[in-house]
Amino acid sequence: MKLFLKILLVLFVIGVFFRWMGHQELNNLIEEGVLDSDYTQLELAMLCEKLDFEVIFWGCLTGGVW
Repeated sequence: MKLFLKILLVLFVIGVFFRWMGHQELNNLIEEGVLDSDYTQLELAMLCEKLDFEVIFWGCLTGGVW
C-alpha cells in the first residue's frame, strides 16, 4: 500500500511539473506577442499546427489541444 501511494505521489509531482512547463511556455508566447493574453483553445490549436514541434510542445499538451 505504501509503494502504491509513493507511486501516486511521484506521478502527481510529474504531472504538476509538466503543467507548470506548459504554463511557462504559454506565458512566453504571450510576452513575445505571438499569442493574445485572452487566447481561445481554437487559437492555440491553430498555433500548434503552424509552429515547430519543439517550440510549443508543452503548451499544446497542457492547453488541451493534443
